[in-house]
Amino acid sequence: MMKLLKKKLLFALNSQAEIGYHPYDFLYFRLSEFESGSVRDAVVRLEKAGAIDKLTRNNRVQMRITNLGREMLTEEIGVLNGPRKPWDGRWRIVVLNGVKNQHHSLLKGLKSLSYRRVARGVYVSPLTVSNATRQLFLDKTWTQLAQIIESRRLILGDDLQWARTLWGLDKLGREYEDFVSLADRLLKISRKNYLLLRQSKGGFKQVFDRYFYLQSADPHLPRQLLPPSWQAEAAKGLFERIVVLAKTAGI
Repeated sequence: MMKLLKKKLLFALNSQAEIGYHPYDFLYFRLSEFESGSVRDAVVRLEKAGAIDKLTRNNRVQMRITNLGREMLTEEIGVLNGPRKPWDGRWRIVVLNGVKNQHHSLLKGLKSLSYRRVARGVYVSPLTVSNATRQLFLDKTWTQLAQIIESRRLILGDDLQWARTLWGLDKLGREYEDFVSLADRLLKISRKNYLLLRQSKGGFKQVFDRYFYLQSADPHLPRQLLPPSWQAEAAKGLFERIVVLAKTAGI
């Protein structure tokens, strides 16, 4: 699994409002909980991996995320920047045959496809990932390790309630609501005073950290399986507006 620093670094460069090259100061502010040397080391490693591209302008090193970097980030966090697809009413179920802990890459692959562990060796996902799941096992010659099943409905129980329980949607929903309140307040008060974006509590850094956490925790389920009050889209809109404001403020 990608280390937190690298993941967060790619996330900082991935915002649609941040397209283009950025200097180290841009990253130092967003990753201020890490040492500057650690940030530079992560940049070097990500460049070698092809996840970011660097150039020198006016004797300053600047960088941007590459398409490969976006793919790596999506694998770690989930589906980024895209709309939630409608649900086809099917659950994808993977039943593993005695898979041991050494198969970390298999479990990582299932996680990237939004599978959630239901019981020991049993994982489910409502996303349209049957072909991707099949390919995951074929590419790694793991076809003897699992059965892959599609089910149109639950025999007993409610799809929405099951999703809420498996993915902890009630708790995550409240965290989205808290974020919307925080981001909306910052957007309103900082339009006339950019300095408020730099405050340690309630400023841009806190909003950035909270939104990164939400995107890491969000299973990106179809809309039909989410609570009616789900505020992910509102949170995304506010975050992007604050990113634009931070850019205008030179942060």
